[in-house]
Amino acid sequence: MKINRIKIFFATLFLSAPIIAFAQSSSVYSSIGIGDPRYSFSSISMGMGQTGVSLAESDNLELINPATWYKLNRTRFNLGISYRGISLKDNITSGYNDDAQIDGFTLGFPISQELGIGAAIGMVPYSNIGYKIVNDNPIGAAGSNNTSRVTYEGKGGLSKTFIGASYKLPFDVVLGATLDYYFGKLNYTSNSEILGGTSSSIQYTKSLNPSGLGTTFGFLTPDLNNLLKLKDVSEFRLGVSFNYFSSLRTDSMYTSTSTVRTDTMSNGTAEMKIPTRISAGLSLAISKKYLLSLDIVSQPWENFSYAGAKSDELRNAFRLGGGFEYRPIPDLGDTFWEQVIWRAGLSYEQTQYKINNTGINQVAVSGGMSIPISYANFLDLDFQYALRGTTSSGLVKENVFTFNLGINLGDVWFLRRAY
Repeated sequence: MKINRIKIFFATLFLSAPIIAFAQSSSVYSSIGIGDPRYSFSSISMGMGQTGVSLAESDNLELINPATWYKLNRTRFNLGISYRGISLKDNITSGYNDDAQIDGFTLGFPISQELGIGAAIGMVPYSNIGYKIVNDNPIGAAGSNNTSRVTYEGKGGLSKTFIGASYKLPFDVVLGATLDYYFGKLNYTSNSEILGGTSSSIQYTKSLNPSGLGTTFGFLTPDLNNLLKLKDVSEFRLGVSFNYFSSLRTDSMYTSTSTVRTDTMSNGTAEMKIPTRISAGLSLAISKKYLLSLDIVSQPWENFSYAGAKSDELRNAFRLGGGFEYRPIPDLGDTFWEQVIWRAGLSYEQTQYKINNTGINQVAVSGGMSIPISYANFLDLDFQYALRGTTSSGLVKENVFTFNLGINLGDVWFLRRAY
């Protein structure tokens, strides 16, 4: 039985790898920097407003803060699948695009519950780029069928693989850390065509392949209600995490393609510097079945640079999210619906994008549930609606619909048998 599980795990790993590296669903604003960043991975966290810095649960393997892994009590495997649809509108036109993809996987396992040692590995996306903008203009004399079409398209993103662990110090203070390896492919193309009687086209492509190391360090307090003594409150914790990047070595290539030939205009290597992300949060449980969480995230994207150059279209990002979870206390004889876990969330984000001196902000609401399929195994579902941008200043307003499915499996793989 264990051999079959291991085969399934490695098959999933190799099938997921290329999809993660070249994810293509994102915003028109993702042409700037490294695209749209991801703040969380698990459907549990996304259903709660993408919070999780201080949420330590035995059935949730979230990457925001590795210190939260100390509560793992069995091996957990999580595979994420998402669908994203974006309705776009400016002052003239509107459109809709969508995509579905495998987001990645995580595998976590307890090493010592007494010492709070939980370990995890995985591969997940860090950012996504995915846009296509088409601009048609008639050219030539009146009555001519010739049209100039310019198409801007971007695909790819940044992904990471990681390995890390948590450890509980005296007084129930918990630390966690990961070693991260970042890699990806960022493709930007502009294609100019003349459509009509004299069709011709030329395409310019910029390809960036960043790679390098980073780390995530996390801290989690003990249950502060042991000091506060609030009635019906438990698991009152504060958490902090730091996501640090070394300079990413980035190979670049610029090419032009026409109907005649393809030319490499230039290629080389430069450094990409991604700013440190700092996250802080608090959470508490009420009557052991109602969970509240609040997270604040900051990342100074004004410090982002590629080949020593910064972007005037990036600003410092700030995100505030709140979440709620109802987790029924298990009881023999519970019906199916009495075992379902429910979640909801709300968030506000000052994104890193600044176009025409106008900041792009986002508000989002989310909801989700965990459906039990057997003991300690769940299907985690969540839906998020986000409103981003504006139609003023020549910009684009986006309505974003995201559906996430998490296959969340738990089993005892490494339990020692008593002889």
